[in-house]
Amino acid sequence: MDNQDKQIFKAENLEEYKKWISEQNWYQTIHLKQGLITPGKLNTHSRIQWFDEFNFSNKTVLDIGCNSGQYSMYAKKAGASSVTGLDVNENRIYQAKMLALNEEINVDFHLAGIDQATSFGKFDIVICIAVVTEVENVLMALRSIRDATNKTAILEMDLARPLIYASSNKDWWKKDPNVSRRGRVAEMHRHKHAGWVMRPSLEMVLEIFGDDFKLSFLGKGLRYHRIVLNRR
Repeated sequence: MDNQDKQIFKAENLEEYKKWISEQNWYQTIHLKQGLITPGKLNTHSRIQWFDEFNFSNKTVLDIGCNSGQYSMYAKKAGASSVTGLDVNENRIYQAKMLALNEEINVDFHLAGIDQATSFGKFDIVICIAVVTEVENVLMALRSIRDATNKTAILEMDLARPLIYASSNKDWWKKDPNVSRRGRVAEMHRHKHAGWVMRPSLEMVLEIFGDDFKLSFLGKGLRYHRIVLNRR
C-alpha cells in the first residue's frame, strides 16, 4: 500500500493497536500508554532524560526531523502550548499521526524538510536531533533553525574536531575576529543516504547563530554532540 493510501485511524481496541504497531518498521523506541513500546532500531527513549531538563510549559515547539513523533509528543505531554513536527519521510509522518491520534496527543505533523522550517513561523523551542549532520546544505540548515527559534534551539549534530591543520591557501591564514583558524576547518563525510555532508566546527555554529545566542556544548549524545543555543 502506498503511503498516500494509508488511512489514519483510531484503533478499536488494544489488540488492534498492538497489531498495527507490530506491522510497522520503527526507528524510534517510543514508550506509549498501556505499557506499549515501539521496537525501534535505536534506544531513542534515552534522550528523554536530557529533555527533562528543559521547561516546555506553555511554549510553542518545532521538532525538525521528528521521525515518528517521539519528541514532539513528549513536548506536548510536558506542557507545550502547541507542537509542530516536520519530517521528509512520508511513512514516518504517517506513523506520527497514527500515534498522536491513538495516544490522544495533539501535535501538528507535516511532510516538510528543514529548508521549509521558517515557513511554519517562529517557535519558543526548536528541537533538531540528528538532522543537521545528515543534510547536504549544513549551513542552510543551521540558518533555518536560527531563524525559526525565538528562545532555545536543542540540537544533536556532529562536529569537526581537528587536532592539527594547516593550509597553503593564503585566505586561511588571514585573521578573523569571530572564528579561529582551526575553527574555520570543516570535515567532509560521505553519508550513506545524503551523500557528501559537512561537519562544521563549534565556532562556525556559534558564528552562524550570532551574538544574539549563547551556546552551550554538552558533549556526546546518543549519536552525535549535544548543543543548546539560548537567545540572550
